[in-house]
Amino acid sequence: MLATATATSRLGAQTRYAADSTAIAAAARAFSAAYVRNDTLAIARAYADTAIALPNSRDIHGPAAIAHSFRWPEGYRQISHLLTTEHLQIQGDLAVDLGWWTSTGQRDGKEPVTSSGRYLVAWVRTSTGEWKMLYDMWHPPPPKR
Repeated sequence: MLATATATSRLGAQTRYAADSTAIAAAARAFSAAYVRNDTLAIARAYADTAIALPNSRDIHGPAAIAHSFRWPEGYRQISHLLTTEHLQIQGDLAVDLGWWTSTGQRDGKEPVTSSGRYLVAWVRTSTGEWKMLYDMWHPPPPKR
């Protein structure tokens, strides 16, 4: 009987992990799609109310300020954006997502430029069950030597 309960508990945990990781992946795809559309309202909704973004040498507090920082400058268009998870750890209502970002953009009709780097996102499950970014840190790769 104990073995059955343990197996059932493990299966339940695996099912929860699969559902949560699927929901986090969907939230990451929605963020990328909003960035490609230049949809700052949708970008803001991807972040928790107390979110902090930590790009190179800056701290940006709150969803509205974070979304504003993603707004495209004049003459720019985002062609693609992708977050690729390398490692995801979920514990209850908090998840840590480590991976690579890849972004392709174009300035003033010039050739598109693709860049990539590392990211670290702490996701939090809200009271409505949605996963939102609480802390978002990214940077380009170090220079090649």
